[in-house]
Amino acid sequence: MGLSQAELCDGICTQATLSKFENSGKAPAIRILTQLCARLNLTLDDVFPVNPPAQSQANQLLDQAEFKLITSEYESASNDLDQVNFDDLSNTGQMQYYFVKGYLSALLEKPIADSLYYFNLILNDLDDTHSTIFTQLAYTGSGIAYSHNHENQKSEFFFQKVFDGLHTLPLTDNKAIWRALNMVFYTAEYFAHVEDYKTSDSLLQYGYEICANNHVTFYSARICFRMAQNAIAESKTHDEVTELLDDAKAFARINNNQILLKRIEQTTLQ
Repeated sequence: MGLSQAELCDGICTQATLSKFENSGKAPAIRILTQLCARLNLTLDDVFPVNPPAQSQANQLLDQAEFKLITSEYESASNDLDQVNFDDLSNTGQMQYYFVKGYLSALLEKPIADSLYYFNLILNDLDDTHSTIFTQLAYTGSGIAYSHNHENQKSEFFFQKVFDGLHTLPLTDNKAIWRALNMVFYTAEYFAHVEDYKTSDSLLQYGYEICANNHVTFYSARICFRMAQNAIAESKTHDEVTELLDDAKAFARINNNQILLKRIEQTTLQ
């Protein structure tokens, strides 16, 4: 901007103080920092960026599609995957691609053979040593596919494998937390489907605690809504159901999950 040090710091701090910020990386006091930013037409976000580091377009599309699994935007997620250049993906990226592709196939109730094909590519090829979280995700997806195909015995086989590994899931970063919650939620949903609400409620409470302990709201809405659905099936009181629906609605609004908000509204009208 053509300002000298003296012009920049005039009325804000001494020139010696400004030099320390520039040369030694010393962090300014917040009062000084905000005034310097204002003079330079900067925001705090410019100085302390909160955005993640740049990713390749393929990885951005994959993460975008995976996130849309949470908000149930399945068709939009499929469109994202269609734009991914598979040849640009690493081994991990390929596993993420097949995990999301398999989930979308299962959740959109495509032929079960298609869903299992994608999961088997992970289990028998890309992660044949079963050493990554994608194996557990593939087990979960296989359980979803069999459940939607009304093969509960096969579905439970896979969800039991998921259940056995839940206590060892890594919660090291946001993406790992999303994936852990994915497994917890769909396992809970399966047990609700077979009317084992006690097991389902226990898993949902565990998932809710993961959300609370890690300050994650994306799955909180779906968990609360599933809790409300269970409560209705278990003939719990009107007040208990209403509280859970209100919580689900609040979290859904925070995350702008319009699909879930519509489902909640339809439930409250019944």
